[in-house]
Amino acid sequence: MNTRPDVALKDAATSAEPVLRAHNLSKRYGTHLALRNVSLDLVPGEVHVLFGENGAGKSTLISMLAGANQPSDGHIEIGGAPVTLDSVAVARNLGIRAVFQEFSLIPHLSVTANIALGEEDANGAGILAKRVMRNKAAALIRNLGFELDPDALVSELPRGKQQMVEICKAVAQGPRVLILDEPTASLSEHDTQALFGLVRRLKAQGTAIVYITHRMHEIAAIGDRVTVLRDGQLVSTVDADTSEEDLIRLMTGRTLSDIYPAPSTSLGEVRLSLSKLATRDGCVLDASLDVRAGEIVGLAGLVGCGKSEVGQAVFGATRIDSGRILLDGREVRFKHPSEAIEGGIWYCPPDRKNDGLALVRTAFDNMALSSFRFGKVRGRLRKPRQETSLVSQLSGHVDFPFVRRNEPVSNFSGGNQQKVLLAKGLAQDIDVYIFDEPTVGVDVGARQAIYRYLAQLSAKGAAILLISSDLPELLGLCHRMYVMRNGRTTAQFERAEFNQQAILEQFFD
Repeated sequence: MNTRPDVALKDAATSAEPVLRAHNLSKRYGTHLALRNVSLDLVPGEVHVLFGENGAGKSTLISMLAGANQPSDGHIEIGGAPVTLDSVAVARNLGIRAVFQEFSLIPHLSVTANIALGEEDANGAGILAKRVMRNKAAALIRNLGFELDPDALVSELPRGKQQMVEICKAVAQGPRVLILDEPTASLSEHDTQALFGLVRRLKAQGTAIVYITHRMHEIAAIGDRVTVLRDGQLVSTVDADTSEEDLIRLMTGRTLSDIYPAPSTSLGEVRLSLSKLATRDGCVLDASLDVRAGEIVGLAGLVGCGKSEVGQAVFGATRIDSGRILLDGREVRFKHPSEAIEGGIWYCPPDRKNDGLALVRTAFDNMALSSFRFGKVRGRLRKPRQETSLVSQLSGHVDFPFVRRNEPVSNFSGGNQQKVLLAKGLAQDIDVYIFDEPTVGVDVGARQAIYRYLAQLSAKGAAILLISSDLPELLGLCHRMYVMRNGRTTAQFERAEFNQQAILEQFFD
């Protein structure tokens, strides 16, 4: 007999009758079979993790469970009865709520209005009861432990705060089934822990939760069972305490030891040096670091610590207040990113959709775009043969499928979109690279390709500043690591000194 409360709760959940049952779901898009005969049981009080590479079928599956898409074959039961989830509204009425990676918020409305949207309170005369709705929203936000102003306009919120609004919307009516698609990708550590607390409370109340994440440590932290998908098919359903090595093998057919390439051992002179850098917006107060040729230097810290703003300041995208930037020993201060590119510095932003890619244009155009002015095909006239040769080379460097070069970037998975963004940085003569969250929302398989790309750049003598919230990623790739806290670089670690606990301690005051 189990004596641990969490084990007893898990056993009770997995022995309960499913609240939702998916039978042999398949989805065809023309001749392409995106999902093939996938069956899934969701039981009350359980966190059921969906795990798989980009393009494995996870998004297709949850879109059908949420009513945003309909299966080509198979059916869904709720409470033992077959249902047709032919719209999101139908699914919501049956108690299924979803938080997708693509938000469904109204930017010009307040946080309160977005949380209440479609389920507004009204008085007897049919007039919106704004005070009632605001009080409910404030109470919900307080109960969830989020740092969120109910009166703020959504358009003025950073992406992480918008993520919180989506979560508030989803849980406001006490869902029977809650679907969370990469919910912590934009959250701070504080808000991530608040979300985990919410998930545990909902479990205790009997909510069935579908959770998608690429962050391996989250699976064991809050999951109960894991369903692994590969190429649109169900590979296996296992306990959440299954080792990372086994989960990766199930997902990709490869082992954990294959993920991080060995760092280059040939380092040169300092290429990039920052001394007491401060930005006018106050996000960076005192940042000092240096990066040598052939070196990958990590910049770690909590969300909001100022690490992204360091990269933007170097690239000329954020105004500098004081301090020095030295490029090959020469002081520079770029007023615009175009000046930085001409100077030999490339910055890869964390938000590929809003800041990095032209989604309606093809992969070909996105990869070659900056090269028209700064790179190998620069000139007043287009050079089709040279451009095709260049994009073919770039595709090979980042493991992008060249045959898909003429498709719009919006068609691609997050992994392939990220590869297109990374390829842009190779299209011109660059010696210093700043990668800001280069693997956000990217699965393990695509990460391996990205890590090989970074290692190859390093081996060829590029100086790389790697800004990341994924500490295992930094530990696996970097020669050295700096930690930022409250706008300041506060600690430095050599690779021989890497210790996850010691580094994490530097994140906090």
